[in-house]
Amino acid sequence: MSWWRLSAAAALIGAAAAAAALALGGPDPAQAAGLPACVHAQGRLALPSPLAQFPLPAGSVLDRRELKYGYAIYSGYVPGAINPVRDFLVSRLPRAGYRLGSGDAEAAEAEAAYEGHRVHGRWKVRAVLGCPGALTIQIAVR
Repeated sequence: MSWWRLSAAAALIGAAAAAAALALGGPDPAQAAGLPACVHAQGRLALPSPLAQFPLPAGSVLDRRELKYGYAIYSGYVPGAINPVRDFLVSRLPRAGYRLGSGDAEAAEAEAAYEGHRVHGRWKVRAVLGCPGALTIQIAVR
C-alpha cells in the first residue's frame, strides 16, 4: 500500500471516530472528571467571575445554572462523601477570602452561608442516593 493511501485511510478512520463521538455526544463530563458512572452531567459550566476564587474539590463538575429567588444557582456533582467535602469547603472557603455564616450538617447533606469578594450566598452538598462516591452541589450567589 502506498504512503498516500495509508495516510488517506488513517485520516478517514480518524474522521469516522470524531463523527461517532459527536453523534454520541462525546464523553460525559462527569466521567471525564472521574466521577462515578451513576451520575451524568449535562455539560460543563465555569463559575462566574465573582466566584472565581470559590474552591471546589478536584473532579467537581458544574453543569446547570438557574435563576431563583434573586440568586444564580450553579449545580453539579462533586466526588466524595459528605464529611470530607464539607470539611474541604469549611477549611478552604476562608483561605480563599470567603467568610462562613450559619450552616447545618446531617448524614446525607451539609450546607452553609458564605460571603466574600462582594458576593454572598449558600452552598449545599447532598449524597446521590444509589450512587456512592458522588454528591450533588449547589452554589447560590447574589
